[in-house]
Amino acid sequence: MDLTDPPSRRGRKPSPEKRDAILSAALRLFAARGVDGTATRDIAAAAATTERTLFKHFGSKDGLVQAVVETATFDLMRQTAFARIDEPRPFESLSDFSAWHRRFLADRITSAGAAPDTYRVMLQELLRDAAFRNRYAGQWMARVFAPLVGHLEAMQTAGIVTAEQPADALAGAFFSLNLGYLVARFVLATDGDWAGERDAERLVAIFAAICRPQT
Repeated sequence: MDLTDPPSRRGRKPSPEKRDAILSAALRLFAARGVDGTATRDIAAAAATTERTLFKHFGSKDGLVQAVVETATFDLMRQTAFARIDEPRPFESLSDFSAWHRRFLADRITSAGAAPDTYRVMLQELLRDAAFRNRYAGQWMARVFAPLVGHLEAMQTAGIVTAEQPADALAGAFFSLNLGYLVARFVLATDGDWAGERDAERLVAIFAAICRPQT
């Protein structure tokens, strides 16, 4: 640990700006090297600070990893499109749902394009850290998956969506379709022939076809 901060600075309160700089540097380096391959001294240098300041903010490397991943991934759950899922108001038609699906996917594509490292680090940590995986899964199930299942069940009752498959299976297909696309585009095949608006239209049409009641 670098303890070279001058005495005049050692008693200062941690700076929010410096904390954000450390988080940003850590996210970039974790995405490029993995958590185990990234030293705290390199993160501190990339953030133009010292290890002492890094540990003052986060306590340990594990504390920094947790802050990086949770800040990045839980922010995704607060995007504008998620607000509609929290509303008790039901979707009135399959086209109404598809319009929301399009906005949902557009939000995800925009945020992933602006910060692709978020997805890389999230996947790394979901595979590496069982405690984080369990914590993330619990929040995701409660805040995202279960509400979507509730909406799909209501649409099945109204005859808007096919009842041939359970609502939770349809919700699973929804997230598999969307998250699979995001991982392919922003993690696995970044040089592919991607076009956000075109791709969103195709994915929305595919899911609508899955959901449409059989005549």
